Amino acid sequence: MQFDLTAFIFNEFVILFLAMALGNLFGDIKIKKFNFGIAGTLFLGLGLGYFLTKYASTFTETSKFYVRAQSILKGNIISGSIMNLSLLIFIVGTGLLASKEVKYALTKFGKEFVAIAVFVPFVGAVASYGFTKVFNNLSPYQVTGTYAGALTSSAGLAAAIESANDEAKNLTKEFPTLSERAKRKIVNMINSANERDAKLAKVEIPEKLKLENIQNLTEEEAAAFIAEAKAGVGVGYAIGYPFGVLFLIIGINLIPAFFRFDVEEEKKKYFLQKEQDLKDNKNLSGKNIPEVKMDFVAFSLAAFLGYFLGNIQIYLGPLGYFSFGNIGGAMIMSLILGTIGKIGPLNFRMDNIVLGKMRTYFLSIFLAAIGINYGYKVIDAVLGDGLVIAFISILVAIISVIAGFLLGHYVFKINWTLLSGAITGGMTSAPGLGAAIDALGTDEPAISYGSTQPLATLCMVIFSIIIHKLPL
Repeated sequence: MQFDLTAFIFNEFVILFLAMALGNLFGDIKIKKFNFGIAGTLFLGLGLGYFLTKYASTFTETSKFYVRAQSILKGNIISGSIMNLSLLIFIVGTGLLASKEVKYALTKFGKEFVAIAVFVPFVGAVASYGFTKVFNNLSPYQVTGTYAGALTSSAGLAAAIESANDEAKNLTKEFPTLSERAKRKIVNMINSANERDAKLAKVEIPEKLKLENIQNLTEEEAAAFIAEAKAGVGVGYAIGYPFGVLFLIIGINLIPAFFRFDVEEEKKKYFLQKEQDLKDNKNLSGKNIPEVKMDFVAFSLAAFLGYFLGNIQIYLGPLGYFSFGNIGGAMIMSLILGTIGKIGPLNFRMDNIVLGKMRTYFLSIFLAAIGINYGYKVIDAVLGDGLVIAFISILVAIISVIAGFLLGHYVFKINWTLLSGAITGGMTSAPGLGAAIDALGTDEPAISYGSTQPLATLCMVIFSIIIHKLPL
């Protein structure tokens, strides 16, 4: 009998299921009235991912596990297909559950949700740009990537990379006319790129460029700056994303304690008001369609159509192309189909318990996978050179969450039951939505998430482009 321990440990399903099992146990631990819930899988994943990556770094080229070890060192521990599938199933299940009550929420708070969808990403963009002025030695492109990461927006990331490429090219052409501050930032970025590349190639580090000796950038220097700008967006996103998810989840759980209101009391008020509103106006309620336990054909069709919708590219003139992404498309489509309820033999109204358990399990997979894949980057950022970027992403996430809460709670008077979902939608964060649903014990936050996320995604794209057009 033989057992290859290393092959077992390097198997992505082993580490994934271990993180899920231990993470859910950890999440159930209560500290007074607080517990991490399903977010426990994210925290355990971070730790397991860090130690697995450290272990992978010990393998040499002669080892039969060298290729797998190198993949782990690049953060490819859990495959992207598993993460995308689990998140898509979570979103479709959530959208179908929430669709039964979406008419009520949109009728009562439609305009307010639009305002939150614009306001939350706007505040995040202003905060991010402000940090480029505070930290002179930090690449502004890294901060833009951090903005997309802190608000967990893949659409914002794509727009930031594309606009970084275009704006960096323009800056190299306009270099002689730029301010001294802008020139210095460009030269610093080129020097950093040259030093890093030399260390990787194990060659002598070239002499640093000095601003006073430069009138125009050479083709080689311009190419280095453009490449560094695009890479900076990716680095900022990679470090900012897990911290954005982490502190949004923590924020959703801690806001009630910090602002001194009782979640159960908020839920009670919400459902009493909702019951009264529906009595006063029966048109606010959705269709009363009999549910089935589970319709796998209807569920799969909702996922397929959502994926299709999310991949349609919409041309926005000078802003380029925009899409809702897989998650936005899935949420929109599942809300639409769930509201319709039944099309021929297909029934989109499914049992709450079945959909709820299914949705929670797949969210657990996604959160554990995030932690595992980003574990080393997160801990290394806290301990090393990425600390400033990590700090910025935390502040951007916290500022955005609090700004959304203050607007929704004190100005619009939206009950926390819906407001928590609106805030996570404004930050385009599906993991944050999962945390809100888990913390409140109801699916109502998904209604407001679906109402804010699509517009917030568009705003993220627009603001990411605008940031790059502002002075360095």
